[in-house]
Amino acid sequence: MKKFAMRASALAALALCHPVFANEVDDLKAEIAAQKAAEAAQKARLDALEARLNAMSAQQAAAPAKAPVVAKALQTDQNGVKIIDTPAGVSLYDNGNTSLRMYGLVEATGSHANHQTAGGGSATGMQVAWFSGNRLGFDADHALAIGDQIGLPGLKVISKLETEFELPTGDMDTGNVFFNRDAWMGFYSDDLGKVTVGRQNTLTRDFTANWGDPYGGADVSLKEGGYSNVNNFKQFIFYSGGANGTRLNSAIEWKKKFGQHIVAGVGFAFGSQGNGGSGDVGNGGSTPGDFKKGQTQEVSIALNALEVGPGLLSANVSYDRANVNDLIHQSELIGGNYRIGMFRVNGGYVHYTAEQGAANSAGNRTDNSWTVSMSLLPTPENEFALGFNEMKGKNAGFSGGGNILNPFGNTAGVTATAADGSKKAIFGSYMYHVDRQLDVYFAADHFKVDGGWVIGDAQGNGNHFGAGQAYNNETEVAVGARYKF
Repeated sequence: MKKFAMRASALAALALCHPVFANEVDDLKAEIAAQKAAEAAQKARLDALEARLNAMSAQQAAAPAKAPVVAKALQTDQNGVKIIDTPAGVSLYDNGNTSLRMYGLVEATGSHANHQTAGGGSATGMQVAWFSGNRLGFDADHALAIGDQIGLPGLKVISKLETEFELPTGDMDTGNVFFNRDAWMGFYSDDLGKVTVGRQNTLTRDFTANWGDPYGGADVSLKEGGYSNVNNFKQFIFYSGGANGTRLNSAIEWKKKFGQHIVAGVGFAFGSQGNGGSGDVGNGGSTPGDFKKGQTQEVSIALNALEVGPGLLSANVSYDRANVNDLIHQSELIGGNYRIGMFRVNGGYVHYTAEQGAANSAGNRTDNSWTVSMSLLPTPENEFALGFNEMKGKNAGFSGGGNILNPFGNTAGVTATAADGSKKAIFGSYMYHVDRQLDVYFAADHFKVDGGWVIGDAQGNGNHFGAGQAYNNETEVAVGARYKF
C-alpha cells in the first residue's frame, strides 16, 4: 500500500513538470531561429554594402584622375609664359598656390688658343664655358588672391636666386658671392607686367641680346637674357652695362608687354659703390653724402615680329646712363634682327661716351661700335652661326695694367689715353641639339686689335679670369657640350 502511494506521487509530479520543460525547449528553438534569421539579414546587408563599394571603386578607377586645382597665376612662369610651353626645371614643391622649382645648366668646354704669351705660346685644355655660364637657380612663385580685389587678376609674388660656378675647378664665378647672377624678388601679372627688386641683369642687356650675337632669342621677352659666356667677341655685351657691370646691385626694373608686338622697360639702380646703410662688402650700399655715386638709369623699347616683306622684323632701342665713381658713362644702342624661315640676320650699332680721370681730367672717351651676325637652322637639330663685331674708340683710357678699359669700367684712375683704335672679332659655331636638354658644339673665334687699342686678357675681362696675356691675332677653337635641367 505504501509503495503504491509513492509511485502515485511520482507520477503526479512528473505530470505537473512536463509542460514546463516543453515550453522552455520551444523557447530555445524559437530564439535560435530568430538569431539565424537576424544573421542572414545582416549578411545580406553586408554583401550589399560590399557590392556597392566594389562598384564605386571600379567606377573611380575607370574615371580620369582629376588634376589638382592650380591658381591661374601659377599656370605661367615668372615671365608670363605658359608652363607647358617652357622648360620648368625640377619641381621641389607645388601645392597649386605656391611653387618652388630648381633648374641648372652645366657646360663643359675644351679649347686651344694661340698667342697666349708674348712669345706666341698656346694653351690647350679645359676652359670656362664658351657658350653659357654654369649655373644653379631657384624660382619661387606664390599666387596672391588680393590681385582679383585690386584689379590685377593673376597677380603673384616671384623670386629668383641663381649662382654661377666654373666647371673646370668648381670655383664660384665671383669669389665669396653665392647668388652672383640673380638675387631678387618682385611681382608679376599680365596687367602689371614684371617688377623686380635686387641684383639682376641690366635692363639694356636683356633687350639687346636678340642682336648682340646670334645666340639670343629672336624676340625680346620679359625674361633675363644675355650674350655668350667666355670667348673673344663677347665683350660687346659691356656696352649694355651699368655701374656694376652687366648686372646691377640694388636695382628696380619694370618690363611689360603691350599687345603682340611691343615690350617696354625702365630700370633704376640706387647708389651701390659704398658701404652706407646696409651695404655689403663694398658694392651694394650707397655712399653717405653721395647718393648719385653708383646709380644707373635705363630705358628700352622693343618691337617684336613685325611682318615686313617675306619675313619678320624685331628691333629695339635703348638708353643707358650710369654714374661710375662720380663719372658719367652712357650709351645709346639700336639694333634688331630679320628672319625668313630657317635664316636669321642680326645687326646693331652703339654710341658710347665716358668721362675719364679725376673730375674728367683725361677727357671724354667716344666709341662708335657695331656688330652683324647670322644664323641658319636647316633642321631643328642643326644650327650654324657666324658673326663679326668691331669695338672702335677715340681717346679711350688705359687701366692701371696698361689695357683699354671695357665700356662702363672704372675710369676714375685713368691718367693716359690711347690714340684712335679698335678691336675686331670674327666668330662661328655649329651646334647639334640632341634634344631639348642637351647640345653639343664646335666653335671658333679670332680677334685683332689695331691703332692704340690694347687688350690684356683673351676675353676682355680685365683680370677677372686670370692674368694670362692674349696678344694680337689670337685664334681659339673649342668643342663642348651643354646640359640643361
